[in-house]
Amino acid sequence: MNNDINRFIDRNWHHYATQYPSFKLYQDWDLYKDSNGKKISYLVEFSPSTENIPKLINKIKKHLEIADHVYVDLGEPGFSYKDINAPIDKTTGRPTGRYYGTVDFINDNFKQSDRVTFFGCVVPLKQTVRPLYFFNDMFFQDILLYQTNDFCIDLLKKLKSYNNKKQHCWEIMCSRHTDIYKQLKNHAVDGSTFSTCHVLGISSWSKDVVAPTNTPAENINNNSNIRCSDLIDPEIYNKSYYSCVIETVIPADNSFAMFSEKEAKPIIAKRPFIIVGSKDHLKAFRKLGFKTFSPVIDESYDDEPNKDKRVKMIFDAMEKLNRRNPIEVYQELESILEYNKQHFENRSNWNKEFLDAWRLGTIN
Repeated sequence: MNNDINRFIDRNWHHYATQYPSFKLYQDWDLYKDSNGKKISYLVEFSPSTENIPKLINKIKKHLEIADHVYVDLGEPGFSYKDINAPIDKTTGRPTGRYYGTVDFINDNFKQSDRVTFFGCVVPLKQTVRPLYFFNDMFFQDILLYQTNDFCIDLLKKLKSYNNKKQHCWEIMCSRHTDIYKQLKNHAVDGSTFSTCHVLGISSWSKDVVAPTNTPAENINNNSNIRCSDLIDPEIYNKSYYSCVIETVIPADNSFAMFSEKEAKPIIAKRPFIIVGSKDHLKAFRKLGFKTFSPVIDESYDDEPNKDKRVKMIFDAMEKLNRRNPIEVYQELESILEYNKQHFENRSNWNKEFLDAWRLGTIN
């Protein structure tokens, strides 16, 4: 462990940092700037909005002027934003023009020679000029959330076996994806699917979990890093066999695949699922060491670049699976479901680059 480094830490760089409190850490810019010896900066951004992106870029470049290396934790990795200097739409009050994403953020604002490395719960599907390493932040508090937290352990205990007869084949939470919700309502699979769309006020939070007051990503209380969206709702899982998960950000250019609690929950519950995300989202998932469910689930949709066509292919695959006996499906997928859960909860599989950056002060 290298203690002979001046470390600047931006707020609470990450909860992992608290495991290594022996370092001398600076939070005062002037003291850090005037310190002698090697300097490494650890910066974080949890709200990469259109307004905050320019501030983050300026902060990174400010640190690059004096630091030997800058590490940036993208707490919201799959983000999208617009150019804040673009003309304002009078109706929405927002800048006009296209949305930019995580890969754009790196490639448009940094050079290959810049001493900056990024981390996030995202897999780039296009080359980045600077490294972007995957950080398993799918459950923000801890990947062992459903092994160590009593509340979450109790939720798992309330799940009924797939042998129990269920009302629906699928459950899908559309959250703010109104376009996908409307597309679902025009597809035959809607008749066998329990669906919600939070932004339209169509929600279902059972008494077993904690309902958000604003956004599903808010914490369940002030003393916890557990988000409302991290909670497996036994009532929803007990009324359906499979999950269709829709990722938060689906970039139009298919430049990255983000991962979150949306995949983590069915993984932990050992439940088959299908992903509405970018083209090659499943390839990215397998790159992380997970296994997917083909040929039991038709995963040809992963090759389709057009989002609307890809979503239709996903709904078609869901409808196709409906024709099979769920008990046989679970039995056929049993080894994959168990493998994915074990892979997810094995700490040694994750975040080596992140931890090396923190513990060893590795320059990348």
